[in-house]
Amino acid sequence: MKHLLLMTAVVGTMMIASPKESRAQGSPLARIGQLAERDTLKVLVTDSGLGGLAVCADIELRARQSGIYRRLQIIFANALPESNRGYNRMKSTAEKVRVFDDALGGMERWYAPDVILVACNTLSVLIPQTSFVTTSAIPVLGIVETGVDMLFEKLSADPRSTAVIFGTETTIGAGTHRRLLLERGVDSVRIVTQACPNLAGKIESDARGEKVVSAIAEFAGEAMGKIERTSDPVLVGLCCTHYGYAAREFEKAMRKRGAAGVEIVDPNSRMSNALFPPGRPRRAEGTDVSVEVVSRAEISPEEIASIGALVDSVSHPTAQALRTYELKRDLFPYVPPQE
Repeated sequence: MKHLLLMTAVVGTMMIASPKESRAQGSPLARIGQLAERDTLKVLVTDSGLGGLAVCADIELRARQSGIYRRLQIIFANALPESNRGYNRMKSTAEKVRVFDDALGGMERWYAPDVILVACNTLSVLIPQTSFVTTSAIPVLGIVETGVDMLFEKLSADPRSTAVIFGTETTIGAGTHRRLLLERGVDSVRIVTQACPNLAGKIESDARGEKVVSAIAEFAGEAMGKIERTSDPVLVGLCCTHYGYAAREFEKAMRKRGAAGVEIVDPNSRMSNALFPPGRPRRAEGTDVSVEVVSRAEISPEEIASIGALVDSVSHPTAQALRTYELKRDLFPYVPPQE
């Protein structure tokens, strides 16, 4: 399971560069590569819900298997301000950016991570508009670019294929995936976008439930109606970290509605690659890995049961951290707008 971009420019002497110096040292990926030279790391993963826990689980598993870190601390911080106030319900982009900016600031103050991974497409498209990325020394890595890279690779490998990008209203409305693919020379006829309102919330509540199956069937039907060449292979881009939990349902729904060949493209599993660059030596036989989950918004028992069961098969410590999450109302300030 997977969809991000944030990090801290920290040199081997443990000295932290100024924000201006830090940004001058290279891209987030390059700076993360420098961090991976260390044997101790504190990684913060954030999302506008619980989909990003798939990325946490992958990081925890790979840390134990690779042994390239002696100590790895993983913190999952839910950027949702209130359980009934998701980003896709906010009325303006300015409000979304303000809330996310405050969330990033709170995460830095409380946890001082070495790197922040935004395992959320909805939030990743907002990163460039935040003041945090221009004032903080912490590198920020978003998952959008990861998804675009994967789709471009697949589209280039098979010129007959069409990419269907499934995402939240905010993600699809921003048009970032489409724009970046067009900039790389992909023909617009090979790119289809499909918003999936409220699907992420349905998956959190009951990933295997009938409401999820029905919603995916509806969205798959709408997407197929936009494809000009239905007899050619279809790349199903799961451009919301929640959607990876329902990957099989997406594949079945697309096939049932006429897609000749379906390949799932799930960026979640690739996002953690930045922390595990090839060629790094094994430093520890028993890596000390810890996982904690914090949230300003209450997480319901139904959400814990649904997502916990899904990540448990990959990383039991991640599932257990969700089940014992810390409700932290002062994680970041939030004042809901007057309706």
